[in-house]
Amino acid sequence: MSAERLRGQSHISWKVERDARPPVVLRMTPRRGILPPYDLIREAALMDRLREAGLHLPAVLGRTDELAPTARTTGGCLVLEWIDGAALSNAPMDAQSAAVYCRTLQQIHSLDSTTLALPDLEPPPRTGAAMREREEIRRRLESFNLLDVAHIRRLREALAGRAPSIVEPMLVHGDVNFGNIILQPDGRAVVLDWEQAHLGDPLSDWGRLAAEDLLGNLELTSDARTTIASAVADYARSAEDLHYWTLHQLYKHASATGALTVLRGWDMEQIAAMYDEPTRALLSAEPPAIWT
Repeated sequence: MSAERLRGQSHISWKVERDARPPVVLRMTPRRGILPPYDLIREAALMDRLREAGLHLPAVLGRTDELAPTARTTGGCLVLEWIDGAALSNAPMDAQSAAVYCRTLQQIHSLDSTTLALPDLEPPPRTGAAMREREEIRRRLESFNLLDVAHIRRLREALAGRAPSIVEPMLVHGDVNFGNIILQPDGRAVVLDWEQAHLGDPLSDWGRLAAEDLLGNLELTSDARTTIASAVADYARSAEDLHYWTLHQLYKHASATGALTVLRGWDMEQIAAMYDEPTRALLSAEPPAIWT
């Protein structure tokens, strides 16, 4: 038996190779990470329910919340099925891969959370999902003493007084980067990492993708961009709402990388420089058209 630490900043995971048996993933929650400690058992129950509803997710093979906490981890762990295949982030995305991604995200958003009885997913408050998450981000930034770091403060102040339309809450994945989508040989897309799933505004997932694009983290062909633009248009939302969620997700991204300057010693000047051009573009008199 052997174990290999997997990449990922929001959790601690290993690929465990087993003698004469398929590998598995052992996953634990860091005591202090870029996200507040989250409930692994709730995540496992959610994954079970979503698999029953027809989404393609890793199977939960084991779970416990009875392990003793350590200096680095909270108590508890999950054992998950290892998924073979290629992450969508491994190559430039063409129109075919973009179509798979878009269908997968639309399938997540189309699930009826009321009939599924999703475990422990509370609807957003009357003020909306955006305000709830901004308060969570603010508390996290305070815990790392990052609230007044210049590039983070600029984004926070830019969001002040802005809010998207309040819509009927839907299931939102919360971390739909291409690395969390594994393409199977039969064309299925398996979705990983559900710890940020919540009931909220589905446009926030598309805003996350747009923020990653502005940061230069995506390789998309022109046909892939057209495919994504068509999928976003199906939501029939305003350009202002998509602009809001892109700015919001850039702020959330900056809070996470800011935390990594504390947790991993990342260079703050280099991190701050990543946000100069995307922030300038979003706050300009003529902000860029997003997915058009």
